[in-house]
Amino acid sequence: MQAHGPITRKLFVARRDILRGDSLFALLICVVVGIFLVNLMMSILDNVRFQKNVMQEASIENSRSVGTLLAKTAEVLLTTNELSMLRRTILETSLERRFHYCRIVLPRGGVVAASNPGDINELNLPDSWSGDQGDYSEACNGDTVTLTFPLEVRGRGAASLEIVAGLDKVGGTPLELQTAQMAVVCLALAILLLVHRHTRFRLKAMAAIHDGLSAVMEGTRDVSTLELDPQLGSEAVAWNKLLAARQGQQLRKEIEHVKASMQNIGGTDAELAHLCDVLPYGLVLMDREARVIYANGAAAMLLHKDRDQLIHREISCAVDAEKVIQAAQDAGHSCSAKPSVVEMECDSCGISGILRFTIRPKCGTDSSCVMMLIEDITQQRSAEASRKSFLAKAAHELRTPLTNIRIYVENILDHCKGVSTEIANDLNVINNESRRLERSVSEVLSISEIEAGSFALQRDDVRLNEFMTSLRADYEAAAGEKGITLRFELPPKLPVIRADRDKLSFVVHNLLGNALKYTPSGGHVTVGAEVEPGQVTFTFADTGIGIGKEDLLRIFEAFYRAKDSRVTSLTGSGLGLAITREIVNLHGGSISAESELNKGSTFTLTLPIGVEESGNEDPDTTMRRCCGSTA
Repeated sequence: MQAHGPITRKLFVARRDILRGDSLFALLICVVVGIFLVNLMMSILDNVRFQKNVMQEASIENSRSVGTLLAKTAEVLLTTNELSMLRRTILETSLERRFHYCRIVLPRGGVVAASNPGDINELNLPDSWSGDQGDYSEACNGDTVTLTFPLEVRGRGAASLEIVAGLDKVGGTPLELQTAQMAVVCLALAILLLVHRHTRFRLKAMAAIHDGLSAVMEGTRDVSTLELDPQLGSEAVAWNKLLAARQGQQLRKEIEHVKASMQNIGGTDAELAHLCDVLPYGLVLMDREARVIYANGAAAMLLHKDRDQLIHREISCAVDAEKVIQAAQDAGHSCSAKPSVVEMECDSCGISGILRFTIRPKCGTDSSCVMMLIEDITQQRSAEASRKSFLAKAAHELRTPLTNIRIYVENILDHCKGVSTEIANDLNVINNESRRLERSVSEVLSISEIEAGSFALQRDDVRLNEFMTSLRADYEAAAGEKGITLRFELPPKLPVIRADRDKLSFVVHNLLGNALKYTPSGGHVTVGAEVEPGQVTFTFADTGIGIGKEDLLRIFEAFYRAKDSRVTSLTGSGLGLAITREIVNLHGGSISAESELNKGSTFTLTLPIGVEESGNEDPDTTMRRCCGSTA
């Protein structure tokens, strides 16, 4: 612990500096965007104020022009005593120009014409009257302007034309445009913060890798102290794989060194035993009859046996696991037997753990033996259990907010008819991404249910003819858009089976969706079916990119994706085929895959026609099968 003290302090200081830098960067972004928003708001207010003044001036000028023309007309009509025409002119002008009121007033208050006929108190124009002629005036009062025009009626006297007109208000279009601009800025800020958060998350992995490299430069050789949390991202996973490869390379070098020592050193048993005891894994060598001929110290410790209790005894005396014993016997009888990996839980002397046994034959010119490596993977399984528990809890916590986000975005899309194209496109992207996240969360929850043993079926009658017709309708358009020929080669009549329609729909949609996803334009995808006694078999064949031999053995494992760059460039969680296999097993059926790289793949799905159940399986066995373990 003391040897690693300086390294631990350096790791802490490095992470602290990075987090401080990220916080300062985020604060700087918020300050800059805040200043920009304040300036934008002030610009909007100034613009609205300026537009208001301009429109008021234009409205007053318009009313002034109309009043001047109307005053000249009124003078002529009053001089000729054409009161009926004058009153009609006043009324029509007021209605057309939307004046609040308009009237002609004599000096003593008599109204001879008005936009409101009820205000007229002089029905006939007097022959003459006295009074001084006033001056032109205008006065603004809130949203109205009052204009007074002097009139000179020849031979009779002076009068005045009074007009009260409303002022035009600022329209809503510029303000809505500025508001939309602010909304776009706020959305850009949110996207910028998300990008910063993602970058910060990636920087954590890079900082941790940098710390690991620094620790290696300072002499740290313990791989367990250099491993990173896989939750830090793909960089951390790749780093852990490099560490595992490095450790495996060191192990192979030590084993080769042991073999060279056995061939060249001859009788130096003490040195050979010392080299084998250095190995971090348990090493057991057996003869063709599965009797132990050598065991290093790590093997004795992991099996909780003394070396004397292991040597010259059958492996069954040390390991109480039928699969391990059978694998050792098979490897002893055949040099071409494939390596076997068996995982088992052990509980000895009050200590429980999980051991992984790797058994492989070793054939030489004179004799052959069986080599068994023993690893303690208790901590690895505990870390996997913690990761799965975290994923399940996170998925449960994410489901509700994701659903709310999708509902509100869809509601906005349904009711926002006047927004710009850019905002509509942004909302569509948010909607599509929330749906994709919902599907990923549902897949994680399904895996959690499988591991917990609560993944159950709701069986009902499923008419396969209607089922496949619906499947064809769902994918014909997508295949046509991608330029893929989609064929359904089905018999005239398909049976009715007892199955969970929703889960069976997930299976066929996943298989056909993968076939279309990994098939380039111009390819072919064929869905076939064959009815046999007691079962129906479906095939999903494509001419796509295919699957390599190494990846083909693990495609049904949870969270596993092929290493082909053409696969990793496409979105996916690596859970679809794992869930598909579990659903098929629960139905009592089977699924298999055949593929050749760059030539295509064929998935074969077999389902029973009757109501046969798959049997009750304990949750631990279900978990190991779903995760790809051979235990």
